[in-house]
Amino acid sequence: MKTLVMTGSHLRNIALLENLYNNNEVEIVGLILFERENLTPEPDENLSSDLKKLWKIHFQKREESEKNFFDFKLDFLNKIKNKLYIKDKKDFNSNKVCQYVKSLKAEACFISGVPIIKSPLLEIIPNYTINLHLGIIPNYKGAITMFWPFYNLQPSMAGTTYHIIDKFVDTGEIIHQNVPVLKYGDGMHDVSCKALMAALDDLNYVVKEVKSRIQEKKKVNKDFTLKRKGKLFKNSDWNPEMLKKIYLHYNDKIVDMFLSGELKSPKPNLIKIKG
Repeated sequence: MKTLVMTGSHLRNIALLENLYNNNEVEIVGLILFERENLTPEPDENLSSDLKKLWKIHFQKREESEKNFFDFKLDFLNKIKNKLYIKDKKDFNSNKVCQYVKSLKAEACFISGVPIIKSPLLEIIPNYTINLHLGIIPNYKGAITMFWPFYNLQPSMAGTTYHIIDKFVDTGEIIHQNVPVLKYGDGMHDVSCKALMAALDDLNYVVKEVKSRIQEKKKVNKDFTLKRKGKLFKNSDWNPEMLKKIYLHYNDKIVDMFLSGELKSPKPNLIKIKG
């Protein structure tokens, strides 16, 4: 299956690319690599000293978890010859990218950690463009969607969704969903990484499903009911004050409290490929 991959530069994004590269059903005909923000960004200088400390704890924990879970070499990137590097978010939907995508004639596309795809690029990418979203749709759509289940004390709702993209955010047809096995000692960022690992374990099912649909010329389901369901989170919904709940009140032990029965968390209603 001739495939275009669009991925961010964080290890959790490149993990999808690495798994696609090693999948015998996939021929990567093009790669768009988007340079994301620093994994450990500096806090706003106007924050209090206490919030700056929590900020650093939060992002350092994220970096440590990603390095622990996604321990692979990046040498394979050199073997992908047809690459396009994008450094600025405003250039992602540019004419240059549109022309590059047109030239590939890809049958499918997989994306992770890139800016929202807009017109005219949206009309140029393959019909089967699959986003690996870190969040259970429709409950957690939009941005920072592995943080919100913990802030809402719902660790069982931290998972992933493979879905077809459309003109709205996280509303396209759901292909497959996963949640990780939670264990005592798991912090918020550990669960985020474990959720992604669970999704990558099932990637071959998704690839085969997409390949089969393309071969059968099956049309994408354009049901937009997901737009009205769940919640669409925005970056502006988050603020550093929220870190107090995770790290001061619960000491990043929300999973432990759920497993011990101290916290109740709903069971997610997952959509899965029938295997």
